[in-house]
Amino acid sequence: MANKIIQHSRIIFYISTSFVTAFCGISAFAKPELHRKENKQLDQLIHKRDDTANQPSALNNPEADPDINPSQELLLGGVNKYLDQYGIQLGLSWLTETAGVINGGKKKGVDYAHQIAFSIDMDWEKIIGWKGFSTHAMVLNLAGRNASKDYVGDSQIQAQEIYGGGYDRVLHMNYFYGLQKLWDDKVEIRFGRDSVGNNFALSPFACQFMLIATCGQPRSIQSQQGFSPWPGTVWGAQIKYNISKSTYFKVGAYESSPWGTGKGGPTGLKWGVKAATGAYVPVEFGYNSNFGKNHLNGYIRIGAGLDTSKFETWSSKATGSGKRDHTSQYWVMLGQMIYRNDQVKDHGLYVIANWGHDSPLTANYKDLYNIGFLDRGFWHARPYDQIGLMMTYYTVPRGLSRAQEYQINNGLVTQTNGIFGGLINGAPGIQTNSMLFEANYSIAVYRGVMIMPVFEYFHNVAATRSTYKDATVLGFRTNIIF
Repeated sequence: MANKIIQHSRIIFYISTSFVTAFCGISAFAKPELHRKENKQLDQLIHKRDDTANQPSALNNPEADPDINPSQELLLGGVNKYLDQYGIQLGLSWLTETAGVINGGKKKGVDYAHQIAFSIDMDWEKIIGWKGFSTHAMVLNLAGRNASKDYVGDSQIQAQEIYGGGYDRVLHMNYFYGLQKLWDDKVEIRFGRDSVGNNFALSPFACQFMLIATCGQPRSIQSQQGFSPWPGTVWGAQIKYNISKSTYFKVGAYESSPWGTGKGGPTGLKWGVKAATGAYVPVEFGYNSNFGKNHLNGYIRIGAGLDTSKFETWSSKATGSGKRDHTSQYWVMLGQMIYRNDQVKDHGLYVIANWGHDSPLTANYKDLYNIGFLDRGFWHARPYDQIGLMMTYYTVPRGLSRAQEYQINNGLVTQTNGIFGGLINGAPGIQTNSMLFEANYSIAVYRGVMIMPVFEYFHNVAATRSTYKDATVLGFRTNIIF
């Protein structure tokens, strides 16, 4: 078994190494000589951009036509330009994710899921003169099916991150919060119907991948009750202190409630607190880097969170002892540009690394690691295309594995064709660890339009070693920003 695991690990390593070598090679040959020359004027322009909002720019690439920038709005650009004078901004997007198992897993098949999001942001300083105050709201339409459940057979990781919230609803209220900035934006106070995941352990690169292993936080962190991720929202508040231009510290307090009865319910409009079991208190320190004359930007996030709720331990769920305990989490997240492709602010080769740790007595993950690469602007002729690679490895708590063994040894579960029914954590077998791999290529089609072919590989499906064969998944993602 050990040799088999090592063999699979090597296969994935060789695939990832080949991808990295290939796209780094393409990057090297795609750059014209102009990119290698020192240019003080362009350096000054980069520095200026690092002080402003992340806007499209063609500083050193005349082919970077804004009309093909997928981060721009397809239809609402003119409307929002007009509304901005009145302090109003509208957003509308349609994200689709299709994933299908072509080999291994539970069985072959394809599922589709989508999210339609409408948002409205209001700057009350422009509207009524309330300095530094704004409100933000988003409503979602979520539909489709879960390919991991139907075909991969994985109870831990969704092949389509868009289905990670578990909702299939015509209307779901995602968030509605107020933001007050004070002391020349030195302090930010955010409060209302919000989620922890909108504020903590947040990476600008997290959702450039379709596996929920990294979007929008490392999966181990967002899978616990207190750390409410998209699209579940709770009552909460956070205070952020910007220590300097590049560093900050923030602390929050949020309602801790379970999915279904809490987090706003299926529609997101149940704002009562009857389902609350305690409070979740996160803290985080962040640093935004900007190294050298090429302005290699990046970030680091270091944080922790404690849930005051008490949860039944894994041993208690198996034996009925009634033992309960708190849960806590820790995370370290890094994203750093290591090579600049051109003078557009975010165009370069980034390395991404994450670590998340959870309390082993009550959490369904123990440790989770992500390591990956994202390359933007590597092809001069197609400046808005990007390529992404991500490897994920995670372990489940030993207490969870022992509790599942106890259930099997004492005849507390059913078994059909090697698949167990009734095991805690919804597992098809005894869980230990798993490794996942994703490679994708984002193609800029037009202003506001991006399509992304995706390859995914599940080793030790659902963190079990002999339940299902390793699953190979092909997917397709589209994103339209109207």
